[in-house]
Amino acid sequence: MARQRSTPLMSERVSGRGTQAWVGALMAGDEENWQVCVEKGLWGTGSNNGKSVRRGDEFFVWQSKSGWLARCVVTSDAIQPNRQNPAPWDDDRDYKWIFGIRVLKQLDAPYNPGSTDNVQNITLLHNIRLGQFPKLNIEQEMAVRSFFGLVNPPTTFEDELVEQEDNAHEQEILQRKLDGPVERLQLVKARRGQGLFRDNVLLIESFCRVTGLRVADHLRASHIKPWAKSDDQEKIDGNNGLLLSPHVDHLFDRGWIRFEADGMMVPSQRLDPAVLASWRIEPVWEKQSFNETQQMYLHYHEEFVFKS
Repeated sequence: MARQRSTPLMSERVSGRGTQAWVGALMAGDEENWQVCVEKGLWGTGSNNGKSVRRGDEFFVWQSKSGWLARCVVTSDAIQPNRQNPAPWDDDRDYKWIFGIRVLKQLDAPYNPGSTDNVQNITLLHNIRLGQFPKLNIEQEMAVRSFFGLVNPPTTFEDELVEQEDNAHEQEILQRKLDGPVERLQLVKARRGQGLFRDNVLLIESFCRVTGLRVADHLRASHIKPWAKSDDQEKIDGNNGLLLSPHVDHLFDRGWIRFEADGMMVPSQRLDPAVLASWRIEPVWEKQSFNETQQMYLHYHEEFVFKS
């Protein structure tokens, strides 16, 4: 077993350039060494690429023969290890660069998307081997981020049409003669899942019904019956909303998934199964039945939004 080092890594320089994303490979069976990295907040690499790592970069951990394991943020610029700042493990490996890390999310079990002709499915990365330290391009980074539920899907032509309709409806609301600006403001905020609408949703829903996430700051208040199709009361009705993780909100909002009355998620037959696989979305997480008013809105979603 590797002996743990306790000396902290210090680096004061903060680069002004844009952030980058990197992949470090962990040997199969090296769970103890990974825990050293987590506890000490350090990573070491023997690749010359490591010299370009900077504070604020994104860092993903791939476990050999298992799959994607963790997403981290780099907390310090890379430096060459020395007596004051040693590598995280005390063994005979040739570490050329070390840098600080903080784990943002570790998967319960590594996820391996498989490969075809030595190229990893979904990410299109060449199969990752020990000793490699690849830098990801934008497309690869977004693909890897999807395994951790962090992808904002690209805008489609359908999205643009919905956006245009919502914009026109918002202008109509702003030009109305209501009792005062507060009423107009609340209706407009509801479009973005904010204001009184979000407060009302939080009185009914407490977690994402697909991912199980309960941290409200990272969940979107999403209309079941689309905002532009709802009347003023429906726009702010908490029963007309769900708390969803951003990628799940995209699927529900565009009709790629729906919900049964008992809380079961049902994907559209027109949805590519690779989407659910890459985002690690399961049909059932924690079923919880909807109330009667919610079911009324869900019937509308199934009939007019869901891609049957």
